[in-house]
Amino acid sequence: MRDSELPQSTNRRSDDADEAAVDIEDVEIIDLDADDANDDVNDDGNNNATTVGEKTTQDADAGVDASDGDADVDVAAANEGDAADAGTTSDGSATADESAAAESKESTESTESTDTAPAKPGFHPIATVKRQWKRFTDTKFYRIWNKRPKYSYGAYLCVAFALVLVADMMLLWSIDTKHMYDPELEHSFFRQILDSSYHSLSSVAGILNFFALAMIYLVCVTVINRFWVGTAIFGALAGVYAFACKIKYAMRTEPILPSDLGFLSGGGDGESVAGFVTDEYRPIIDHGVPLIIWFVVICIVLQFLDRRRAFIHCSWLHPIRSVKNIFGNICRILAPVLSIWLIVSYASGLSSAHSSIREFVNEIGYSPIIWNVGDDARANGAATTFLSLTRVKAMEEEPDYDEAMMQKINDRYAKQAATINAERNATLTDTTVINVLSETFSDPNRVPGVHFNVDPIPNVHALGETTTSGLMLSPGYGGGTANIEFQQMTGLSMANFNGSLLSPYQQLLPTRPEVFAFNQMWNKACGSDACSVGFHPFLQRFYLRNANYRKFGFSHLYTLDSDPKIKYAGTYQGKSGKSDTVTDEQAYRNVIDEVKANADANKPAQFIELVTMQNHAPYPGIYGDENEFFAANESSVPDGEKGVIANYAKGLQRTDEATQQFLDELDAIDKPITVVFYGDHLPGIYSTAVNDPKNSLALHETDYFIWSNKASATHGTKLPASDAAYSSSNYFMAQTAQQLNARVSPYLALLTELHQEIPALSRAVTNGGTWSADSSVTYLDAEGKEMDPKRFSKKAKQLLADYKIVQYDMMMGKNYLHGMGFMDLPKQ
Repeated sequence: MRDSELPQSTNRRSDDADEAAVDIEDVEIIDLDADDANDDVNDDGNNNATTVGEKTTQDADAGVDASDGDADVDVAAANEGDAADAGTTSDGSATADESAAAESKESTESTESTDTAPAKPGFHPIATVKRQWKRFTDTKFYRIWNKRPKYSYGAYLCVAFALVLVADMMLLWSIDTKHMYDPELEHSFFRQILDSSYHSLSSVAGILNFFALAMIYLVCVTVINRFWVGTAIFGALAGVYAFACKIKYAMRTEPILPSDLGFLSGGGDGESVAGFVTDEYRPIIDHGVPLIIWFVVICIVLQFLDRRRAFIHCSWLHPIRSVKNIFGNICRILAPVLSIWLIVSYASGLSSAHSSIREFVNEIGYSPIIWNVGDDARANGAATTFLSLTRVKAMEEEPDYDEAMMQKINDRYAKQAATINAERNATLTDTTVINVLSETFSDPNRVPGVHFNVDPIPNVHALGETTTSGLMLSPGYGGGTANIEFQQMTGLSMANFNGSLLSPYQQLLPTRPEVFAFNQMWNKACGSDACSVGFHPFLQRFYLRNANYRKFGFSHLYTLDSDPKIKYAGTYQGKSGKSDTVTDEQAYRNVIDEVKANADANKPAQFIELVTMQNHAPYPGIYGDENEFFAANESSVPDGEKGVIANYAKGLQRTDEATQQFLDELDAIDKPITVVFYGDHLPGIYSTAVNDPKNSLALHETDYFIWSNKASATHGTKLPASDAAYSSSNYFMAQTAQQLNARVSPYLALLTELHQEIPALSRAVTNGGTWSADSSVTYLDAEGKEMDPKRFSKKAKQLLADYKIVQYDMMMGKNYLHGMGFMDLPKQ
């Protein structure tokens, strides 16, 4: 401010002090992280101009500190120009007269410069900006503005606590299908959200959500180092997630998952935003988006009103100028690192059954529902479900893994495939292969303490005399259907994964850019994904089958809630009640229609996946006196258990009859068809048997068979017991190729060789229907006896090591083998 503009009553010394104070304020406002002690400038005129001038010169020479490295170099240069223009004496001090004269001269020159065009060669934009900034800082408005208060950390804490609570209520509302936004109600959109969810804050879901949200908030604030900016980002993220989650949960009973993040750009496994929101849920977006925008605007305004610009004081340009700078810089570095480490550790701990984090949340009431993310979100909170699926270490790193190693693996089994193929003459994809995962199908008479004097599955037992059949070692008891399905679809084994990976369908596949499944061989042979079709007479959201089947390359998965839906979905009407699940007879009808339509159109062979539901728990007494298994039950178990097992046995009998009818209809089709039929696991109803550890193996063995119709060249083929008596679902495709005398890929050659050395291998991951982690592996020989891995042959050890690194490449690595043709069948 020029002297002529000051009140005449002000004495010269006071003027000098004021101008010097302005200089200090100028440095303070540009130096975002300057010491707090310099924030309040002394305007009483007691500081002499020489002292102030020295301070200004020192600051200009030292440069301007920047909070979080955000200082503007140009502004720092402008301040240096201020110090130079002000003039200094030989001892480093500036006189007020010289400063005023220089300022008057600069003002005249500036006016002349702006009034004439073109600009003189000596024109400097930075100097002009500097002078204008200097004039602004001389104003009373600036002096008042620069004295605005800093918000306290206590105030920050109150804001953070309130915002996390609100975000928690929004997430609770997002998975509550009973409370949708109703524009006709008197209360506002925001009020409806809070009214419907505040009472759930003390629930397990509310508490776990709060922990997760608080950690995310901490990351936002400490990484950005601006409280209000971090608050704006956190609030926007929480709002977007809650509104998107509300829409998805209402449509699919499923929260937003890590694998869904691709839908924001219309990529990945998700859908575009436009296709994701229907008119029914448009009001949520119409009211939610403005709510988020206003919140962000308010936070930005508060960021300007709050003189504490940096949440954590730091000074990168002068890191050791003072103790405060040293301590602040250390905190500035450690805070974001520790906050990120905290949330990463928390997410990892949620997916590890034996971690300290898991023990802590278990005390609160955390109980993961790994087979259904929708139910898991309702029970444990949407934020908890999301984090539990982000950090899963499926396998330990392979130290020798690189492209050269995978090339050696590829070459090794390409040679083995050539040896096998020299004795085979058929093409695998010339046959339609139907995989039938029959829910809980297993002979109850094999369970210790259970016996019926009537065979519940006589037709399946009879098939064992004429076609390949045996027992499958299952990694599940009472649950884990998708894991057995995953093994059959990919040829990979749960035995190679870490114990913390409970469900690849949920925890691993959504994060992989591409995943190989055997159906892709049929797609490649016919040049279209139309050759891959899936049927599941239940809901597609279970185990994320809808997304995973798309990733596998299926043209469609027909379910009760797909579009179009599965055609035949009738349930069974017994004498004493009606079942809740679609019958196997109806499920088979969908496959028959598909195969017949394909055959009539003379289209290429197909890969068909059928996952049934008829014998899924529970097993109510819907049969009445029509159930002959009550009288035939000679089991030495309590009566209550007897009754449940008898109802289950009656369901098996119906499956047995429907399966025989299914095969008879396929036999009448004049196209080569092969059926791979297997039970996924035993039902969790054998309470007496499960209490005895000696029964563990018997409770993990189900029935399977591989059958080919009359139109197949290998109809009636029965593999020897050494290749069929015991197996696991990861070997089924290799066994199918063997039965069809079909040529194999290097990958199938590996599985063929491994099956000969180790007929069955599995990891048990459930016990009585309760999910738990167990990394131990069971190996069975051709007679069903457990094998000691310490006594494996050199060849078996090599095969296992190769199998594991192949699985690592496919599930954790860079998919080198996929590009090398490891999964490709030989050309005809």
